[in-house]
Amino acid sequence: MEQSVERLFGEAVLEEAASRFGLKAGGLKKLGDFENYVYEGEVEGEAEGEPRILRLTHSSHRSEEELLAELDWIRHLVEAGLSIPKYYSSLEGRRTERVTVGDSYFTACVFAKAQGHAADPANTADWNEEMYAAWGMLTGRMHAATRSYVVPEGLTPRPSWAEDELLQEPEKLVLPRDEYVLQRLEEIVTHLKGLPRGPEAYGLIHTDIHSGNFLVEDGRLTVFDFDDSAYNWFAHDLAIPLYYAVSAGKLPEMYKGDRGAYAEDFFRSFWAGYRSAYDLPAEWLREIPYFLKLRDVTLYLVLNKKIDPADRTPGIVRWLEEIKDRIRRDVPAVELDYKAMAAGEAGR
Repeated sequence: MEQSVERLFGEAVLEEAASRFGLKAGGLKKLGDFENYVYEGEVEGEAEGEPRILRLTHSSHRSEEELLAELDWIRHLVEAGLSIPKYYSSLEGRRTERVTVGDSYFTACVFAKAQGHAADPANTADWNEEMYAAWGMLTGRMHAATRSYVVPEGLTPRPSWAEDELLQEPEKLVLPRDEYVLQRLEEIVTHLKGLPRGPEAYGLIHTDIHSGNFLVEDGRLTVFDFDDSAYNWFAHDLAIPLYYAVSAGKLPEMYKGDRGAYAEDFFRSFWAGYRSAYDLPAEWLREIPYFLKLRDVTLYLVLNKKIDPADRTPGIVRWLEEIKDRIRRDVPAVELDYKAMAAGEAGR
């Protein structure tokens, strides 16, 4: 979290937000603070002890209107049968609660706690072709459901991909000697702006369905964290799982460091699961490298925004160097024969 926001946040804000949703003031457990402050707490009253997830978002990151739009889309997906934690209204019956701090504010939302456990790439009982296919199927079902979503009258729509705050003034987040990042970003954005936006391939999507944003229970995936949901191409939601599968942490041991072989196996199963739920034309697969490259650039920007160089762990430093090297060479995190895989061929 940026230091300017850290200075505004404190126990008073947290306790006020918790009280408005009927959560016990004591015992709140902090789960994260990268882009939002996220806590696990328990309900008082009739649902005594039932776990809830409290999220507080500063207005410099998202407006209350954007969060209301996020919650309405979640409502639509839950009603469509997707495994997504529902939100809970406050004691006053509001979807969100605003806690003012000076000239800004935090918006509080509360969700059900997702059931299951985090998928572990080192555990083949979790991390296998069946899970990759389930991951793809979940993504496809979300895309099928979003096609029928209509923004209610009076509600501000979620932003488009081009309105991402990181893309507005990227030069402020680029460090000296890294100017090539801006050139690469311009090339990617120019290409994407030329793509068609028909409803079969473009709409409101999650944009961040990596393994840190879902839990697994008996083969069922429950996805959460819709903070980055935006209007974007469906192919973006195919690229992000692939990106993190090959670039975050260690590969499954059986691949002995062969990133390409793992990526092919992963995406072949993911794509098969996806196509069982949504029939995206296969020609969109050729756009995946552009979304992989865009994720490299946006990660470079957000890490510079959120983490001071002096506070970076050795792991973050190494990851950033890998990202910068790919951006400099204009290559994606992994290169696959998408056409061959779409046709059910080996692709190696």
